[in-house]
Amino acid sequence: MRGRLFVAFAISMLGTRAHAANPQMCNVVVDITDNDPKGTNVHATPGGAILAALKSSGDAWIEVHVTGQERDWYRIDRANLIDPGGSAEERVIFRGPGWLHQSVLGVSGLQGGSAIYRDHDAKGPLLDAHPSGDEPVTLLGCWGEFLKVRSKKGVGWTREACTNMVTTCV
Repeated sequence: MRGRLFVAFAISMLGTRAHAANPQMCNVVVDITDNDPKGTNVHATPGGAILAALKSSGDAWIEVHVTGQERDWYRIDRANLIDPGGSAEERVIFRGPGWLHQSVLGVSGLQGGSAIYRDHDAKGPLLDAHPSGDEPVTLLGCWGEFLKVRSKKGVGWTREACTNMVTTCV
């Protein structure tokens, strides 16, 4: 019995490491939307050990640079604290690599004048040519410089998401 448990554990660990080694490559910026006062946990691997807890307060928010996605986990290489009431500069509060779960990430909406495509191709067919700049969207994934989002008109891809947590990006 103990031998079987050890083998099952070893196989699951190998699968996790192999899984995290080949994420979908991304180059996007999104917000941390988690409201936990203890902070948002950055993990060493998807679901793995906690490396850091990222915190903001007041009107400040945290943007993260996403470099990859593996299922519901997003690989980041840095996190910046944005404080509109403080200095005008972003402050780096984490340097990666690290992983965040999809449930703690999002965007404030869309940039004014943005478009949502049916696929991650700016020359492809449009899902919505002129969505409202303050239309809320749900983050579903990333591919290169595109974010996969759910909007009023359905699921599509955009390169122009709003990460300003204080004002709209119209």
